[in-house]
Amino acid sequence: MKQVCLLALIPLLQTYGFSVLTDNSNSSLLDMGELESKNVDVFRQLLNQETIIRMALVKNVHALMKDMIELKQKMETLESAQQKTDIEIDKINRVKMATLQQEVNKLKRENQKLELENKRYEDIFNTIKENFTQINENLREFEEQFEERRKEFEKNTSLVLGDLKIEVRYLSVTLLDLNKHTLELDKSIPKMIERKYEQLSTKLNNSLETMNSDLLKASNKISRSVTDLKHSQNAALSSIFVDFNASIDNMKAELKQNQYDQLKLSSTVSALEVFRLNVTNNQCDLTKKVVFTAGVSSASSSWNSGTLVFDRVMYSIGGGYDSSTGVFTAPDSGHYVFFHNIQAYDTKYVMTEIVLNGNPKVLALVASGGKYKAGPNLAVMHLSIGDRVWVRRYGGSSYYTEGKAPATTFSGFKI
Repeated sequence: MKQVCLLALIPLLQTYGFSVLTDNSNSSLLDMGELESKNVDVFRQLLNQETIIRMALVKNVHALMKDMIELKQKMETLESAQQKTDIEIDKINRVKMATLQQEVNKLKRENQKLELENKRYEDIFNTIKENFTQINENLREFEEQFEERRKEFEKNTSLVLGDLKIEVRYLSVTLLDLNKHTLELDKSIPKMIERKYEQLSTKLNNSLETMNSDLLKASNKISRSVTDLKHSQNAALSSIFVDFNASIDNMKAELKQNQYDQLKLSSTVSALEVFRLNVTNNQCDLTKKVVFTAGVSSASSSWNSGTLVFDRVMYSIGGGYDSSTGVFTAPDSGHYVFFHNIQAYDTKYVMTEIVLNGNPKVLALVASGGKYKAGPNLAVMHLSIGDRVWVRRYGGSSYYTEGKAPATTFSGFKI
C-alpha cells in the first residue's frame, strides 16, 4: 500500500521540480530583447497562471501528504486491531477447544458408565434368562408330578367313596336301633317324672317345715338383738346430746369473749344447733348416718402445697373418710354438711378451700399480722355415691395444732 502511494506522487514531484516556465536553465534560452513587445503581456499572463498552478499544486501536495499520514495512522490502527482480533479469536478458539475437550472427556466417561451399565444389564438379562429356563424345567417337572398325584388321588377317592358307602349303611342300621330305643324312652319318661316329682315334693315339704322353725328361732333372736340395739342407741344418743350441749355452751362462751371469731363461727354453731335438734327429735339413725371429725396430729411451719391430711380421727360413723389420704368418699347419696377450721402458725397467713371432686366450693382465710389466728368455714353440698371431698391449700403456708386437742380440724355429716 505504501509503495502504491509513492508511485502516484512521482509525476507530481517531477512536474513540481522541473517546470518549463520557471526553471533557470530554460529561462536562459529566452531573450527578452528579442521578443516583441506585443508578447510581453502574454508572457506575464502565462507566468501568473503558472504561479497559480504551482500554488494549487503545493496545496494539493500538502493535502495529499496529510492524507497519507492519516492513512498510515489508520493502517497502523487497523493492523493493531487486526492483531488484537487475531489474539482474541485465538483465545476464544483455545477456550472453545478446552470446553470441547472437557465435553469430549465427559462424554467418554458417560460412555464408559453406559458400557458398564449395559454390561451389568446384560448379565442380569442372562441371569433372568437362565432363571426362566430353570422355571420352565421346574414347571414341566411339576406338571408331571401333578398329573401323577391327580391320578393317585382319583384312585384314592374312589376307594374312600366305597368306604363311605359302607359306613353310611352301618349308620342307617344304627339310626334304626336308636329310633327303637327312643320310642321306648318316650313311653317310660312320664312315669319316671311322676316318681321324681313325688320325691321332690316330699323333700320340699320337709325342708319348708325345718326352715319355718329356724325362722321362728332367728326372728326371736333378732327381736331381742333389736331391743338391745335400741337401748344402746338411746344411751349413745343421750351421751352425744350431752357432749354436744357442752361443746355448744363452751363455744358460745368463747364467742362472747371474741367478737371477731364470733362472726366466723356463727355459721358453724347454727349447723351444730341443727344437728343437736335432729338428735333430740330422734331423727338421727346411727345405723344409717355418716359422721366424722378428724384433725392434724402435729403442726407444720413449711406446708405449702397439696391436700391437707387430717390423720387423727376423733369420731367416725358410717365410714367414708380415709385418714391416710385426707379424702372423704360419700358412701351414700344425700345432703352433707362439711366444716373446716384452719389455725395459722404464729403470724403467718394461710388460705385453704373445701374441694368437691377437684372443684373448690368455699375458702377459709387467715390473714397475717396476729398470732395463731383461725379461719373457719362451712359448706352444705349434695353428694352422690362415690363423690370425693377434701381440703387443699390455696395460698400461704403452715398450720398449727395442739397435741391433745387439735385446732386444725375437718368434720362432716349427712343430714
